[in-house]
Amino acid sequence: MNLSFQNKLIPWILLLTSLVYLSTMCPTIYVGDSGELTAAAFALGIPHNSGYPLYCLLGKLFCLVPIGTIGFRMNLMSACLGVGTIGLIYSVILKRTEERIPAVVGALFLAFTPLFWFQTVSAEVYTLHAFLVALLIRLLVWWEERREFSILALFALVTGLSFGNHLQTVMLAPAVFYLIFSVDRKALLDRKRFLLLSLFLVLPLLVYLFLPLRTEAGAALHWGDPNTWERFWSHVSGKAHRDVYVFSKSPGEYLERGKEVLLLVWSQVGVMLGLSAWGWLTSPRRWRVFWGLVILFDSFYTVFLNIISLQVTAFNIPTLMVLAILMGGGIHQALKRVNALVSTKALLAGIRTACLLFPMVLLAANYGRCNQSKNYTAYEWAVNTVRTLEPGNILLLEGDNNLFPVLYLRAVERAREDLVLYDRQNIVFKMPYLGKSSRVFHGDWEDLRNILEREIIVQKQDTGVHYSMFETQSLSLPRGCRVIPYGLVHRVVPEEALANPYKIRNPWAVYASESFYDDYERDFLSRQVASHFFYRKGLYVFMGGETVPGRELMLRASSLGFDDPGILSMVGITLAEEGFHDEGRQTMEKAARQQRDESITENNWGCFYQKIKEYEPAIRHFQRAIALNPRKPVYRNNLGFVLFEMGERQASEEALRKSLEIHADQPNIEKFIEEKLRDRNP
Repeated sequence: MNLSFQNKLIPWILLLTSLVYLSTMCPTIYVGDSGELTAAAFALGIPHNSGYPLYCLLGKLFCLVPIGTIGFRMNLMSACLGVGTIGLIYSVILKRTEERIPAVVGALFLAFTPLFWFQTVSAEVYTLHAFLVALLIRLLVWWEERREFSILALFALVTGLSFGNHLQTVMLAPAVFYLIFSVDRKALLDRKRFLLLSLFLVLPLLVYLFLPLRTEAGAALHWGDPNTWERFWSHVSGKAHRDVYVFSKSPGEYLERGKEVLLLVWSQVGVMLGLSAWGWLTSPRRWRVFWGLVILFDSFYTVFLNIISLQVTAFNIPTLMVLAILMGGGIHQALKRVNALVSTKALLAGIRTACLLFPMVLLAANYGRCNQSKNYTAYEWAVNTVRTLEPGNILLLEGDNNLFPVLYLRAVERAREDLVLYDRQNIVFKMPYLGKSSRVFHGDWEDLRNILEREIIVQKQDTGVHYSMFETQSLSLPRGCRVIPYGLVHRVVPEEALANPYKIRNPWAVYASESFYDDYERDFLSRQVASHFFYRKGLYVFMGGETVPGRELMLRASSLGFDDPGILSMVGITLAEEGFHDEGRQTMEKAARQQRDESITENNWGCFYQKIKEYEPAIRHFQRAIALNPRKPVYRNNLGFVLFEMGERQASEEALRKSLEIHADQPNIEKFIEEKLRDRNP
């Protein structure tokens, strides 16, 4: 076998994957973290924990490439890293099998697997993580072959760099330590070598000095302000999320998440998992243990150390990479059997050709699913959001899909600098205190945020205050204020303004909408944003008295958000309010099947029945919601309101006062009791 000839195939593999990834790449920022990571790289800022300093520094280099927009350049980095990962996987399989067909098939199988492919179309940290993991595996294969300390030192250096991008790298530790000990125990037990390897591992971690240095320099984005040791460690280690993410679920919930992981892997690999199993069984013992430990701890990280939906975040890419490598080994074993059983050269050539055509079938099958070349969703949502507002208006943002695209517009494109922006997490656009009190506040962030927002609204209401968020039921507004839909945002208005007819500008006339109407495959986050676009437009059409077009827009929203219980519930309740009871009920049933929190489901059914004036079932559902989650004030408020509509004023007051006992800072509930139930007060 001519390894030199085999290696000459790498440029062709890289060319093919490059052309595919470039043709399917998102042309601008994507939904989710893309806008934040792009803005952080461009401004040399600090994104969410762990700060991703290596990603930001490398991203800054790509931001300097004079091609397209900054969003496009960061997406280009993901595509390049994806291509590099495929080249490394090819090299690993080729080294293990010494045969080009298994290496080509295994590498291209990974390349055209939707989970991996989707990471190459937009700015995300996972392609850099995948590239570094693939490089680490290639270095281990090289070290096992030569047993040279210099290779192990390079491995330690790359490991340190990988930690500078993503802390999930630690999940490789059990597999790596086992393999090194099983090959050459002395490599780590020798004190001098161990100290040198530790030095090579630690030196790249100095990249985390980027965080305090850029904070002190006043970077446009400095999430967590990590310029003190306490805040630095909190940000790098993810301390703020640990209570929520780490071992925070019940055994039943972990079992369900484990099933989701297995189904996700099966959806990507399918029956080809059999070839991966064959490749694993025929691997040397130490490598069987190594591959098994990588998959085991990658799955452990996904199941027990995270709660983010698998529809949103690609945790299992290391597992897919291992399965692709093992698949190459399985194909190698299969071809060996075929060579032993088949003597006809033409038939052998046909079988080999069929193997090489398999990745092309995968490419054809998944191209439409992964093609995001028309996806301007996040960018158009952000542009439309700021187009809604007049100069000097205040916009309070909440949620990644609302905040991060607008962050990109402001930090990178310097768009609409005439607007005042605040984010409700107080991460980037921090809220000031406009009140007169000089007392020190003691309490949690939500209570402080309510105080800050109410002062902003009271002091600046004449300038126009708006919210950009998907759900507004939990807002705690000043007395006498309400929020109303206004295009893609919600506008704060005084209650007295709602009592009289008034005219406002139609923001939908200036909105960009091509990406929302284009026909292409959307992932969960893109569908979430698009479904809210059509939901908001449906609300606007309903407000204009056009019920049939409004219904069509609502049904389109529910179709796009078929697995999003939030949007389904909102659509179902709105359809019920507009008189489409049957379709509203069907939509609510879909939402109930998707919603995992039973108390939310019960509350939403209560709202549905309240809209159609069926008060008895509404009360039952609200009471069930309260029984399931008695510390949720909004459930008691909803119960109080429906009791008031029924004329049960005493019961209504009791429910609302219990809500105030749970959370006293609800000015509009206090106002409702005083004005609507005042004849019951002493």
